[in-house]
Amino acid sequence: MTVTQSTGAPVRRGLVMPLFVVFLLFFTVSENTLAQTGTIAGTVVDARTGEALPGANVLVENTLLGAASEADGRFTIAEVPVGTYTLRARFIGFEEAVQQVRVTPDATTRVRFELRFEPIGMTSITVAALRPDLQPEASLEARAVRETNPRDSGELLRIMPGINAARRGPIGLDPNVRGLVETEVGAYVDGVRRFPAGPLRMDSQVSHFDPSTIDRVEIVKGPYALIWGAGNMSAIRVHTKTVSPAAGLAHGFVRSSFDSNQNALGLSGAVFGSEKNVTFWVHGAYREGDDYESGDGTEIPGDFTSGEVRGKVSYRLSPTSQVTVAGGYQDQRDIDYPGRLLDADFFEAADVSARYQLSQPGKVFRSLDALVYWHRVDHGMDNDEKPTREAGMFPNGNPRPPLIITVDSEMQNIGGRLAAEIIPDDHWTLTVGGDVYSTARDAVRPFQAVMPNGNTVVPPFYASDEIWPDVTITDAGLFANGKRTAGAVAVSGSVRLDFVSAEAGRVSPSYLEHTGAMQDDLDDTETNLSGALTLAVPLAPEWLLSVGVGSVVRTADALERYADRFPASKAQTAAEFVGNPNLDPERSTQVDVWLEASYPRIQVNVNGFYRQMADYITLEPTNVPRMLPLSPPTVFRYINGEAAFYGAEATAAVALLDVLTAHVSTSYLYGEDKELDEPALGVSPFEAGFGLRYSTRDGRFFAEGLARVVAEQDRVATTRGETLTEGYTTVDLRAGLQLVRNVSLLVGVTNLTDEEYVNHLNAKNPFTATPIPEPGRVFFSNLSVTF
Repeated sequence: MTVTQSTGAPVRRGLVMPLFVVFLLFFTVSENTLAQTGTIAGTVVDARTGEALPGANVLVENTLLGAASEADGRFTIAEVPVGTYTLRARFIGFEEAVQQVRVTPDATTRVRFELRFEPIGMTSITVAALRPDLQPEASLEARAVRETNPRDSGELLRIMPGINAARRGPIGLDPNVRGLVETEVGAYVDGVRRFPAGPLRMDSQVSHFDPSTIDRVEIVKGPYALIWGAGNMSAIRVHTKTVSPAAGLAHGFVRSSFDSNQNALGLSGAVFGSEKNVTFWVHGAYREGDDYESGDGTEIPGDFTSGEVRGKVSYRLSPTSQVTVAGGYQDQRDIDYPGRLLDADFFEAADVSARYQLSQPGKVFRSLDALVYWHRVDHGMDNDEKPTREAGMFPNGNPRPPLIITVDSEMQNIGGRLAAEIIPDDHWTLTVGGDVYSTARDAVRPFQAVMPNGNTVVPPFYASDEIWPDVTITDAGLFANGKRTAGAVAVSGSVRLDFVSAEAGRVSPSYLEHTGAMQDDLDDTETNLSGALTLAVPLAPEWLLSVGVGSVVRTADALERYADRFPASKAQTAAEFVGNPNLDPERSTQVDVWLEASYPRIQVNVNGFYRQMADYITLEPTNVPRMLPLSPPTVFRYINGEAAFYGAEATAAVALLDVLTAHVSTSYLYGEDKELDEPALGVSPFEAGFGLRYSTRDGRFFAEGLARVVAEQDRVATTRGETLTEGYTTVDLRAGLQLVRNVSLLVGVTNLTDEEYVNHLNAKNPFTATPIPEPGRVFFSNLSVTF
């Protein structure tokens, strides 16, 4: 259901104080008296030698309880409420071990953990078609992040089946999940909703945190993450380091990396630990890169520098509750964007959050999670190193003076989330709550021509500086999720209701003229209803069949509503686009089928889907005159239409020997824009991946070869400037060696054969109309020291 109406009532700022009042209210909530308790005690040893492992972390899953082993390997966890728990034992350089225990009143439950030496790097990426809470997703662990050696979080996502990313420059790659892009893909970092600052999409919702901060990434490929936030047609959730209360003082790592070809240097490090009721984590990272060569030797602009610091501190209020304050700051400078009319002068990004968590094992009111946050990105662009900065010719053949073009934009997002988990019996789990965000955007584009005498003037054809006219979009939502188990069958259902407000400041007269709108009619409100249902049924002990259906609504973003002849990332052309203040929100309705098999030496996952897009936000050509003589002659307008997508992904891993594993993956996507009667924009071609990995039994050495075969893509959105891309094959090699106990070295080469190729989603150079190629052969190394 979608109800849309116009209103002039402001709902704008003023959310900070109510959010913090809610946070403080639940921070001070009185906790129930603790139930009967017992004690867990045991030892942690090396499985090979039987020697004690001092400083190992032993955690009680889904609680705030834990302990660190002493010099003799012994640990004790006191005041554990009576019940059955999962214990996890972790120690740097060893594989995690898991055991189930039952705690009885006033008694000590004893357990022994024998940890195996951990292989270097990561075994095959774990792909889970369904998580225990029945959200269909693939998951990516921290060791896979290190092995991939990414310079950017968007680049990292390309290794996942069904996920791709568009390159416009060396960093800031824009994720594409089964053809869904931009705000169709919700992004969260430690619960904080992320939005980009750049109207030219030089950054994305997964920018502004260094890949080395990542502990885990979760990707939901459909409309099932309704309790994460609003409008999630798909979603990406990033978790940074979580420190155990039993970590002790102090642990950390120092890591350095270097890539040839790009001449990219990376340095990162972190320190984390705990002392009594306090845990902390501090992380810093610096990266820089240079121009790179594609496979045929073409030099591609790729300069950038990036530095950041990030951290979090948690205080344990009681054995069942804690409060966490986290924040970060990132500064990026002088970034080349060959796929854009301008380069990035800078990004300055900052975020702060505060979180209260209550966990009560064994109680009906099981947990409470309250979060408030603030996130801001300032962004500057210029044409200092673009052809337009020098004198040239207009498309009509007339002389063109040098132009000075800049864009200054800002994005500020304030939000929060409150969720409670209730477990009335052994079969039901209920989650209820609400969330809110308010995103304010403003961007201007000063435009000047340099006259022969050196003076600068505003050209007579330039109508307006406004890009985002002080736009604020606010979404407040309520959600509920219920999970039910009946024997081996599990079912989960979610429902979400969102109240949306969109407001714009003073827009340009030309925008009003070309849209037919009135200034007082630009504000809009919506009420949007979304829902999802999943079912999992075991077919045999090794086989699981799951089905899901969901329908979610996404509100139009600031550019789609209010752009005044500004280029759009929804097209691979530098044409100008006009916003539409009367856009309806788009709805994605999707059906999924999953099939999983797990044998001792074989794992298989297959997932197919069909998606229908109602009120799909697409475009149409208009007779509106272009603002800039350098732009293509046709100006487009955002409109509502219809679209359909379907596709599938499959992965398999086979242990050929105890030390040798083969894995294969494949993905296919089809999309049709029914409004324009042509293929949908941004549909990745068919691809398949093959890998073979050798790892010694003691885990001190591994070597892996990966081949990726991508087909030609000839189904393209010609209206939006998309062109055919040829197929290609790339080969990557990498190896890791444990030099000493806490020092490891990772080396490798990507694109071994120096293939010249273009990812189909990559932007085009607006001055040459050629797509941005990927880097040619790159040798890389990564040295890591842990302590």
